[in-house]
Amino acid sequence: MFNQSADHKSFVFDNQHFAWKQFETVLQWNAQTFAAYTTIASEVQGFIARRVNEDFGVVRTFPQCRTPDDLMAAYTEYWRNVAEDYGKEVTRVGKLMANATSKIVSAAHPGTHREATPVRWREAAE
Repeated sequence: MFNQSADHKSFVFDNQHFAWKQFETVLQWNAQTFAAYTTIASEVQGFIARRVNEDFGVVRTFPQCRTPDDLMAAYTEYWRNVAEDYGKEVTRVGKLMANATSKIVSAAHPGTHREATPVRWREAAE
């Protein structure tokens, strides 16, 4: 009769090097994930703070407009800046996410270095 708990127990406790290696891998993955998402969250918070300042700044600009053309120029400049800022932020966060994904995957699979990857896998990926 197959005793599943006995086999699991002997696997974990008889092979402690393997268990510690797995634990170390999980800790590295967790540290990389935390660092990556902290960086991304910090970037997004900074962007929101900058945008709120810009949004309130434009409110001070509108009362200075004397003609409809002045108001239209102020709106146009505001929306151009908004589009440019959001475009740059999407690019920045995309790069941070790509970098984070690379580091997180490397931490989760420490043996997946370029040299350790079989040639046919590398060729398929490239």
